[in-house]
Amino acid sequence: MFPVSVAAYVVLFVLVIAVAERVRAPRALPAALAAHRTVPRRAIRPVAVAVTVAEAALALLVLAGPSWLGLMAAAVLFACYGGYAWYVTESGRGGPCGCGGADVPMGHWVTGRAFALAALAVVAGVAGDDVLPLTRFDERLLLVLLAAATIGTLLWHLPAAMTRHPEVVR
Repeated sequence: MFPVSVAAYVVLFVLVIAVAERVRAPRALPAALAAHRTVPRRAIRPVAVAVTVAEAALALLVLAGPSWLGLMAAAVLFACYGGYAWYVTESGRGGPCGCGGADVPMGHWVTGRAFALAALAVVAGVAGDDVLPLTRFDERLLLVLLAAATIGTLLWHLPAAMTRHPEVVR
């Protein structure tokens, strides 16, 4: 029950962070898509909006009650992110990941984070009946939410933390 619940709420937490970052830095994803040269120029803005809407819809769906549908849809979204990150990285296109306001380069850490989130969503989706509901707040749920927030924050910042910034490393 505990690991499955943590997995579900890590997924929710990261989806909420992603939407918040898109609202805070609305030009980050379109700029990244332009740098990757994978989307036609005219489609960049609609694709960025579609991604943000998908993340927000999935966050609301998972928040309403971690269900098989919401978590599996999140798994598909994160797996697509992982495949896209892998393609951009392996093709040498480079550029920022577009994850938010931080200038994190697309790379293996971004790819790994996306696939890790997809795996967490699958685990939570398969055992969805064991997820502690937000409606029954007690000490177990508090511990689950604290663990999910910690793991979600670490996963969100992992690519930035693992990127060497020459101006900081001196």
